[in-house]
Amino acid sequence: MIVTATRQDQALRKVSQSISAYTSKALDARGVKDVSDIARLTPGIQFDPVGFGPLTNIAIRGISSGTGAATTGIYIDDTPIQTRVVGYASTNAYPLVFDLDRVEVLRGPQGTLFGAGSEGGAVRFITPAPSLTTFSANGRAEVSGIDSGGTNDEIGLGLGGPIIQDKLGFRVSAWYRNDGGYIDRVNLDPASTSTARVKDSNSANTFVLHAALTIAPTDNLTITPSIFYQRRNQNDINTYWQGYSNPDKGEFINGQPLAQPDRDIFMLPALNIQYETHGVRIISNTSLFENRDQSVIDYSTYLPAVFGIPLFALGPDFTAAAQNDNRQRVLTEEVRIQSADAGARLNWVAGLFFSSSRQRSYETVVSPNFGDIPALLTGGFLNTEEFFGLPLVNGQDALVGTSQGVDSQIAGFGQIDYKITDKLKLTAGLRVAQTTFQGSSLFTGPFVGTTTVQNPGSTTEHPVTPKFGATYQFDDRNLVYFSAAEGYRVGGVNAPVGAICQAGLTADGFSEVPPTYASDSLWSYELGSKNRMFGDRLEVSASGYHVDWSNIQQLVQLPCGAAFDANLGIATSNGFDLQMAFRPLKGLSFDLATGYTDAQFSKTIAGASGNLIAAGDHLETHPWTLALGAAYERELADGYRGYIRADYQYKSSGALTAITDSSNTAYDPAISRTPQTSFLSLRSGVRVGGADVSVFVDNLTNTHPALVTADEVIGGPILNDPLRAQTFQPRTVGLTVIFRQ
Repeated sequence: MIVTATRQDQALRKVSQSISAYTSKALDARGVKDVSDIARLTPGIQFDPVGFGPLTNIAIRGISSGTGAATTGIYIDDTPIQTRVVGYASTNAYPLVFDLDRVEVLRGPQGTLFGAGSEGGAVRFITPAPSLTTFSANGRAEVSGIDSGGTNDEIGLGLGGPIIQDKLGFRVSAWYRNDGGYIDRVNLDPASTSTARVKDSNSANTFVLHAALTIAPTDNLTITPSIFYQRRNQNDINTYWQGYSNPDKGEFINGQPLAQPDRDIFMLPALNIQYETHGVRIISNTSLFENRDQSVIDYSTYLPAVFGIPLFALGPDFTAAAQNDNRQRVLTEEVRIQSADAGARLNWVAGLFFSSSRQRSYETVVSPNFGDIPALLTGGFLNTEEFFGLPLVNGQDALVGTSQGVDSQIAGFGQIDYKITDKLKLTAGLRVAQTTFQGSSLFTGPFVGTTTVQNPGSTTEHPVTPKFGATYQFDDRNLVYFSAAEGYRVGGVNAPVGAICQAGLTADGFSEVPPTYASDSLWSYELGSKNRMFGDRLEVSASGYHVDWSNIQQLVQLPCGAAFDANLGIATSNGFDLQMAFRPLKGLSFDLATGYTDAQFSKTIAGASGNLIAAGDHLETHPWTLALGAAYERELADGYRGYIRADYQYKSSGALTAITDSSNTAYDPAISRTPQTSFLSLRSGVRVGGADVSVFVDNLTNTHPALVTADEVIGGPILNDPLRAQTFQPRTVGLTVIFRQ
């Protein structure tokens, strides 16, 4: 497989770093639809729901954070699309998987070639380039049913080829998918007169469109404009209430009074220009990424919990809908000049990078009966304004807020690979950047307790991220390598919090919210090997690593529901990953991917009333991961080939984290460590010509571990039972038809 992890076309088995890469065929064979499926297959990567709204968290080798700038770079081709947390906690938009050339998962810091957004690693979604010489087509249709849930269906088609031979080519694809859902929403307030059950409320639908055109006016110049569009509508949250559900019987109940939809749309037009002359290739990539995410989070049970009011004590007329609108607009430009022959003794790449990212976050908490809270707490003695200091905004809003942030980055980078001998290659790279973040906000309303204004503040930094490495190539099939690289994440500014939060600030040892927080950085050291043995029947790729992460940006959560960022603690991450592919007999193959990550804080940070972080608290949700696959294929009749494939993924139970450590102020006695998980899929089908027809079962054993549990506030279940949880989609049985030409 050819990958571009070094910004140059290179065979995967010769890249001197830890990478997992999957072609579109490999993804289809495993039934992969999105980034969560990719994470289950890949060692060293975790993709977990947070448990609050639609938020998710992605980690590579334990390097992750739910605040500030991203630690994992997300790319569509050469364009970064990761987001920063501004105002309401935003989450990344991830491309869905259809008509991709491949997906590359790069483990370890990629700051030298990919910049500050890839401190822990990067996930790259590579689209197919238009061909100037040959036509191709692929299509996929699928229908499936969820045990005790709805029906999924999808259809997609991709076409490409020359319009004018060798001069003009196109690629276009469109894909639609409907996910049927399996969680029913019922207003569980015993005083509610509305008991209608919304069946399969967490259903969703997605539409993806990609189009590209390659123009080759001369033999050494190509111009490729493209556009990627994705729209995803989630009708309700994927969270159920544990105390009112019976997963063993397929009953998943969400007891919130209000639906919590999420609508995410992004568009990515890009222009790629490549010119090659005298062994040198010049590449320019210009893009404009625009993303808008609109969601509703039901605060009807959350707001009472903040004030110590038991679940549903305010009655059925009390509701609070947090309407969130996050908008992101990112302009990027990168120009690279590099050697064109990857097999030459000297290979090099140098470039300039510029990006300007503007994010705006709007939040309005609509709660016309917010005054029921002070009425209940004071026996009707005080109204909203008397109790909180401010009346409802517009007569119905408990909070109205807006935040904005502007990230600007300009960088120069380069990397040299030089073969000292035919076997020994040395690598050196460096990126020098200037990064600036500017932020401002305004929040008002009784839930804030006052009007808080964050005047425009900024932070500017000049990160330098080097990389060094050495590779020894024993022969064409075996190599060993060592690398040392620095990763980096830019800092930011904090918004002040209202007077209602002051007690929580004092308890954590802060007199005020820090106006800014600084960058964090890490050094990663990796030793690995790649081997092909027994006549290429066995392929092995393995690496071990040590990471030192310092000045870590952490979210400090306050009992009032607000939060801010601070640089708290240092951590280390040690582990390994191993990938194997074994083909002992014709038609029979096995693959294995396993990894271990021990990522933990190495220093205690004390607060006024307990530890903010304790040494030994882990960052990783599941230290051990394992993915096993087995496939057998044989000819059934002339031109007909039958096959069967099984895939099994396992994750170990979670280690002690800051929220499950009783010595910390963030400790929540209601939250237990994440359980071990297992997921088994089977697929069997027939291939004839370019057609592939198969039946499949996902989650064959119908397991339903609590992938995440959450409550409204720390210790909330005492007042606000039950816990909320998310789990795997129940057993799903379906039929897939794929065509490739």
